[in-house]
Amino acid sequence: MGAVYVAEQVSTGKKRALKLMHPQLLSDPELRARFVQEARVSGRIESDHVVEVVTAGIDDATGTPFLAMELLEGEDLAALLGRRGALHKGEVLELMRQLCHALDSAHRIGIVHRDLKPENVFVAKSRRPGTPFTVKVLDFGIAKVIAEAGATTSMTAALGTPLWMAPEQGDRRQPISPATDVWALGLIVFRMITGKPYWRSLSEAAPSMTELMREVLLDPVSAATERARALGVEASIPYGFDAWFGRTVARAPEARFPNAGVALAALEPVLAPFVQASGAPYASQPPMPTPYAPAPSPVNSPHSPHSPHSPHSPMPAYAPLAPSSPPKPYLPTHFPQAPTALAGSYNPYGAPGQASLGVGASGSTSSPVWPVFVILLGSFLVLVALVFLAGSLTKLGDVDDAGEAIGFAIAVLILVVLPGALGVLALRWGVRKLRTPRP
Repeated sequence: MGAVYVAEQVSTGKKRALKLMHPQLLSDPELRARFVQEARVSGRIESDHVVEVVTAGIDDATGTPFLAMELLEGEDLAALLGRRGALHKGEVLELMRQLCHALDSAHRIGIVHRDLKPENVFVAKSRRPGTPFTVKVLDFGIAKVIAEAGATTSMTAALGTPLWMAPEQGDRRQPISPATDVWALGLIVFRMITGKPYWRSLSEAAPSMTELMREVLLDPVSAATERARALGVEASIPYGFDAWFGRTVARAPEARFPNAGVALAALEPVLAPFVQASGAPYASQPPMPTPYAPAPSPVNSPHSPHSPHSPHSPMPAYAPLAPSSPPKPYLPTHFPQAPTALAGSYNPYGAPGQASLGVGASGSTSSPVWPVFVILLGSFLVLVALVFLAGSLTKLGDVDDAGEAIGFAIAVLILVVLPGALGVLALRWGVRKLRTPRP
């Protein structure tokens, strides 16, 4: 769509990101004016997670549209996923909270992004203590202008956007609504959780646009678990995700979540159980990457805050910045606690695939049935021993010789002493188990 440079704002000396659009995309003067208007849309969205556009305009000398934006350190979500693969589900939830804050703020005032994809989601270095990263959404409103420009691109470039486009975006007669962004949200979350793109055609050596469009528009949309199984990553799908994913990729827009805020509210209970509330970092979570920032372009003019460059100039090389302190591992904060399951019910907030039985106030998953059973058995044995003891005392006077005395003693041992001893032991064991606090 264009090239991005680092420029210095003369009035403040602050570094800015300068984005120049390719002239062939916006050769129509009316569309160039529309671009400037649409570029200012982000200023109406009340969210810290939309990239700040400082100014936008058309260079008088070259006629090139430009955007001057805040300069961010980090990488876009596409680069992060390419480097890391699947993300921890706690990270996914934190990313979605910030991403959906921007989208929901836009949806509430009637703005639809239209081109939501990992390349337009920037994971920036956080400037606030205790916050692992800051998500910024790029290019609000630009997709509509580009679509109307009727630009053509190569097959490789074209796969970038159709991969995330909702079916109604291929038909000019279909209205665009916040549900259009919800479609892309579902595909992005699947990609973050599994590390794989949802569409089967993209796993082939030479992806075909025709096959991709057939999957998007015609083929049955498989459940997330079924598709993950085919991709060899079934274990990564959490309990309850199938239902959520199905409400994002329904081909009929009215069958999807109506906006990003509702989609996030439904995703929270699915991913919240994977967030550690103890404050310890995730065992499988490596530190966030060393932040990257564009190296200043040598062709930037020091006398102009937004000196335009040829749209054919190469993108400046990106050089790593030396961090002032070692990066901290990702650690989400202020997450709601997962609900506690009722006694004897299936607990979807426990470990996936496990049931929680007999959960009491102490949170133990052990059942008190066995100690009670042992106590009842012990009581029965003691009662039997007492009954036979009473009978033995009445027969004691009838013992006349040594043979009868030995037989009498053996009977007392078997019918009185042995059941009585076993009953007492059982009672002690059962009472001790009931009184022992369960973890």
